[in-house]
Amino acid sequence: MVPPADLDILRSVNQPAGAMVDWAMEAASNRGILLTIAGLAAIYAAFRSVHRWLAAILLLAAIGVADLVSARALKPVVARPRPCQELRDVRAPLECGSGRSFPSTHAADSAAAATVFAWALPRFSALGIVIAAVVGFSRVYLGEHWPSDVLAGWIVGAVIGLSLIFLTRLRYLLVRR
Repeated sequence: MVPPADLDILRSVNQPAGAMVDWAMEAASNRGILLTIAGLAAIYAAFRSVHRWLAAILLLAAIGVADLVSARALKPVVARPRPCQELRDVRAPLECGSGRSFPSTHAADSAAAATVFAWALPRFSALGIVIAAVVGFSRVYLGEHWPSDVLAGWIVGAVIGLSLIFLTRLRYLLVRR
């Protein structure tokens, strides 16, 4: 059973808004674009100073771990169908995904990247947050995820990003002794 809030939000977001909006939402959900942005951010962080190479590695590791935890560990256990699989009236501009819905791996990856990005380059933290928000919105707009899938993905990604930052800082403190 779908929580009423999920259904209400999905129905309000999953409305036709024109070809340009469809194109923008499809672009925001494109993993290749997201990985390119993350890669460029990692390269930028790596060349900012001698210590930023660690941030670059951490950024890519956070995305990888978030992807694994979301797609391989959580989705098979929860096995929640996507809105475009479950509801006939959901508008799905893209072909409906065959996988499971909860949590959103796109949201987890983008939140993990945004968390590490905010830690590594605090001046640009708003950019990472905006990208993660647009990615999450696009997944609901495209009918691929319920809003709670996206929220859970953001939480998973942020926790993974923060955990990797904590472990990195802990290792640094222990090595300095």
